[in-house]
Amino acid sequence: MGMHQAQLTHNYRSDIDGLRALAVVSVVLFHAFSWMVPGGYAGVDVFFVISGYLITTNILNGLNESTFTIQGFYQRRIRRIFPALVTMLTLVYAFGWFVLLATEYRQLGKHVGSGASFISNIILWQESGYFDTSSAVKPLTHLWSLGIEEQFYIVWPLLLWVIFRLRLHILTSTVVLAMASFAFGLWSLNDDVVGAYYSPINRFWELLIGAILAAVMLKRTYGDKATKWQQAGSIVGLVLIVFTMFSLDGQSQFPGWNALAPTVGAALMIGCGPQTLTAHRIFSLRAIVWIGLISFPLYLWHWPLLTFARIISSTTPTAQVRVAAVVLSVVLSWATYRLIEKPLRFHPRVKVVTGALVASMIAIGLIGYVTFEKGGIDSREIVQMNPDVQTGDEGGSNGWVQDTCGISDTKVADLFASCLEDNRDTPRFALIGDSKAEALIGGFIRASTESGRWLLMGGNSDSGVPVPLISDAPEFERFQKLARIAVDSVANNPDIDVVVLQGAVRAMFGIEDETSFASLPESPYYDIVTEGLRNSITILTEAGKKVVLYIDNPPLPNPEDCLQRKTTIGVLNRLLVKPNPLCEMPIQTFIDQTAKYYAMFEQLKQEFPSQVDIFDATEIFCGSEDRICRHVRWERFMYSYTDHPSDYAARIIGENLNPFLESLTP
Repeated sequence: MGMHQAQLTHNYRSDIDGLRALAVVSVVLFHAFSWMVPGGYAGVDVFFVISGYLITTNILNGLNESTFTIQGFYQRRIRRIFPALVTMLTLVYAFGWFVLLATEYRQLGKHVGSGASFISNIILWQESGYFDTSSAVKPLTHLWSLGIEEQFYIVWPLLLWVIFRLRLHILTSTVVLAMASFAFGLWSLNDDVVGAYYSPINRFWELLIGAILAAVMLKRTYGDKATKWQQAGSIVGLVLIVFTMFSLDGQSQFPGWNALAPTVGAALMIGCGPQTLTAHRIFSLRAIVWIGLISFPLYLWHWPLLTFARIISSTTPTAQVRVAAVVLSVVLSWATYRLIEKPLRFHPRVKVVTGALVASMIAIGLIGYVTFEKGGIDSREIVQMNPDVQTGDEGGSNGWVQDTCGISDTKVADLFASCLEDNRDTPRFALIGDSKAEALIGGFIRASTESGRWLLMGGNSDSGVPVPLISDAPEFERFQKLARIAVDSVANNPDIDVVVLQGAVRAMFGIEDETSFASLPESPYYDIVTEGLRNSITILTEAGKKVVLYIDNPPLPNPEDCLQRKTTIGVLNRLLVKPNPLCEMPIQTFIDQTAKYYAMFEQLKQEFPSQVDIFDATEIFCGSEDRICRHVRWERFMYSYTDHPSDYAARIIGENLNPFLESLTP
């Protein structure tokens, strides 16, 4: 969400800094208190337009006056962007040393490197997926927009120079490029939502709207008094921006058509000039302009502070903590602007400062990448002070798998996130399910014997999820393609004797809460879930297969959120570290919440006597003396990602499940 002030034009406009203030405040409030400005993220798009307008204006002025050089352009960009960015990256990396665990610090190192290389948007795009870490615990997620801006400015000055030298019509060329980028972004929204958000090509049109405005206004001047049309246009622009910020939310489709209002609104406010009432009486107020002047460092600082508070607290920080984080970010932003950014930006020794800034950026980027390669440097004191989540890892399938699952057509097999089987012997057992099936299969394979090897069709892919509910219910449409393929394939596989059907309660019953099944007893989905399972069981049993229904495990938060993390900074421990009440669940609570769910399985078992059985691993998770379900048992982590079983837990479950399945098919 970039918000970088361009090099000052010949005629400084304080109202544009005021517009920056509106944009940055909306973004900060969205991140700290999203209910206040539910579409505040659109402030980023306002920044894109401002940046495109100012930079293009400067380039066109330079071309017309024969003073533009590529070297001079990039020197100005480096002196504008690098001082605050290097400072933030360095201090975030240093702070992370004291508060982040190994896997977290490894990821931070990767993001420091990508931020210093201006490719954060590409890295975040690559990381996206079901098992990706939430952006709420990624301190440098916000650098995606900086990546898009700088990627734009690698291409745009050169392209504009070529257009100018070839005497092509600048406005027409810019409009065509903007329309192409916008059209490609619309297409991407239907094909790749994450790519539509992070791809530079899909976002360039927003900066090009500013460039179009610059081309239109290049040789025009403003009068001493705004016309009534300018007054009206400025008000319409402000309404478009504010309307977007309060009408959209985090679930709205974006960018696409929804990004037109804030970008066009920003262009209207800038284009209608500095003499309008909104520009002169509101956005030129000294306090508002001051916020605009520190908008870039404020954007850089606010997100890491909120994110670190979230990580250390292991939950959403209290309102007081979030307010404190925002206030601290303002203080740091002012200090960065006054003590670092301005002195270096306007230092007379341009080449020396530019070279030093480039060297500093390269250095912090390399430090980040080395940290990533070193696995997060687990020799740090904080790693030794806290439980090791990695105790839940045991090596997965130990390499005893091959990428086949009884489907001869590779194009069909590739539709699954995981289509694999044990490569030591012909599988007799099949597991069909979602991402939890993926989490379980490694342990099942390691615990298996020659009497029963495994095959898996499971996981979350772009083609869907094979939750084994064969149904025409629209609620389960996303399951049907892969579920039908999986069930039919296993039914027709003569080597498979027993099929384990696994489906996360959250997936089957549409529960959004990852940490509780409290809403399960009142779910309206029981009839259609029962029907979907019955249809799958019928296909399998008619093919002579035994079916085992797998009871879902108790839901708990991410393991990292249940550590009661101890940092090496005592004051942070006292202020932020509190027990998370969601991290323990009495087994009786789980039994009560799943009673109706279990009864549904019992009903299906009775409908298919001697053909259907049930396997329940609840005692493995919750069988301690005090009958409490926790993340850790036998001094090892039982959970990995959110409520997914760890690899260690999967092996313990497999040691109980495999003999049970073997007993069903003597």
